[in-house]
Amino acid sequence: MRTKSGGGRSLEADREELYAVVRAAVKDALLDVVGTIALLGLGLLFVTTGARGLLEAAGTTGAVVSLALVGLGFAIAAVALDLVPSIRE
Repeated sequence: MRTKSGGGRSLEADREELYAVVRAAVKDALLDVVGTIALLGLGLLFVTTGARGLLEAAGTTGAVVSLALVGLGFAIAAVALDLVPSIRE
């Protein structure tokens, strides 16, 4: 194994460590993308269901429930796009 000029750790160990860090970072990024897409899809589902309910609502209760669905859909989309601060922070 080759060592650094200062006699420190080997270059091979540095490469393995860098590989592990990059692999973990890519995995986290991919999971973030999948989660964001899933949340946006869920938000779109709520918005379209609520909008359809608003168009077909016969009474005030149906309209209120449909408006709540639309609002919930927009809230989910806002959380997915980090427009709203996270609850954990």
